[in-house]
Amino acid sequence: MRIFLFLCSIVVSLSSFGQNLEAYFNLTRFNIPSDKPFVDVFISFNGRTLAYEEGKANVESTILIRSGDHIIDFRKTKVESPILGLDSIPVDFVDAQRFSLKNGKYSIEVLLRDLNLANSDTIKISYPFEIYFSGFQVEISDIELVDRMEKSNEQNLFTKSGYQVIPFVSDYYHSFYNELTFYSEVYNSEKRFGKNEKYLVVAQITNTGGDVIGNYRKMLRIEAAEVSVIFNKFDISELYSGTYQLEIEVRDKENKLVKSNSFQFFRNNPMPLSEFSVSDSLFEGEVLFTQMIPDREVLLEYIRSMWPLGESLERNIIDHQINSSTTEELQQFMYTFWYKRDPENPQEAWDKYYDVVKMVNQLYGTQIRKGYETDRGRITLQYGKPNKLVDVPSEPSSYPYQIWQYYHIDRYTNIRFVFYNRDLSTNDYVLLHSDMRGEVYNRRWEAELHSRTTPMNNIDENNADPHMGGRATDYYDNPR
Repeated sequence: MRIFLFLCSIVVSLSSFGQNLEAYFNLTRFNIPSDKPFVDVFISFNGRTLAYEEGKANVESTILIRSGDHIIDFRKTKVESPILGLDSIPVDFVDAQRFSLKNGKYSIEVLLRDLNLANSDTIKISYPFEIYFSGFQVEISDIELVDRMEKSNEQNLFTKSGYQVIPFVSDYYHSFYNELTFYSEVYNSEKRFGKNEKYLVVAQITNTGGDVIGNYRKMLRIEAAEVSVIFNKFDISELYSGTYQLEIEVRDKENKLVKSNSFQFFRNNPMPLSEFSVSDSLFEGEVLFTQMIPDREVLLEYIRSMWPLGESLERNIIDHQINSSTTEELQQFMYTFWYKRDPENPQEAWDKYYDVVKMVNQLYGTQIRKGYETDRGRITLQYGKPNKLVDVPSEPSSYPYQIWQYYHIDRYTNIRFVFYNRDLSTNDYVLLHSDMRGEVYNRRWEAELHSRTTPMNNIDENNADPHMGGRATDYYDNPR
């Protein structure tokens, strides 16, 4: 299961190891200044992964909104697909729910089950979120990606500010998508700028470092109002693979930033490997250290081990392009990778990194996986060695587990990772939970850790029973 959490909205892909059901879940937060805020919850089902009876797929969808330990709203619906005609291909379909909420902290839990599949598993996911709209300051709703949108007088769960907005329920744009369309709302701008006055909205696409990509920046003059609709699109046909931010900024007449919001998305549109390399003129007459590695299989192995340290574009190239690349292209790619990280001495940067690769291969390798391919190996190569490590190979009712603590990772502090070994016969500990942004977050991690002897039948149960003798929570909260 892959989980992605962002500051302004939540996008999660859901799948079950026991069946084929795949779905995308999206939560976006909006406000009605004269009323309460609300969240829109969309679940897009992959029609090709469901069972059909009489030409129709049927999914049971349960959504719970919690405040602390209390369920404050609940929806249980039967979601039906469009009828599948003879010789037609199953299509994706969307379920929509809207929850009016007060400002506060909440968590959402989604449970999905294929009703046409006998003894089907229930897919479960939960995640925290927070809503806060002050009512008197300039504020921006979440950014909603749009599949299509048109003006409409109809009132339903897809209606916002006089528009029918059909969402694009994903944060992933494959190469066959050439446009990125988005919708957002600005609140209370008339209180800051004056009614009917103009103000500036900047929409842009930036990389993970915050730099605007190429010409992906638009300046929009908007009329101040209680609610201002921001609806626009970018041509992304020439946006190469990578992780990006779609940003919306509100600025005053002096171009000073008043408010901003952003949304992270992923693009799969591979750049030709030849375009990734740095200019040949920089190395004219120079023998690259990678040219001293003539064996193509050795180059491939080295490059695969670099994946944990790679940026999204580099990882995409490693995943999809290196196997079809020439030896010369591999040499250039590897050199460029390390030149970006240490222009003064790229070979030294590689040598230091490879020393760690050899270490994780020895510590965490299995009969079928290299150490750098395991979760513990990847975390070590990506973030370094943990400052503290608790190793619990034997504890009543729990799987063997380790808890790693990092004092600092970039701008984050007190970051923890929980690994556990479900198969008991190998050295491959799987990442169960982490509070590091972008990693697996599992609020039921302790219950799952102790599911070796205690089945997880209660969806409300987060922690293991206290009589089991486990100390995982204590180790997590107070690393030794």
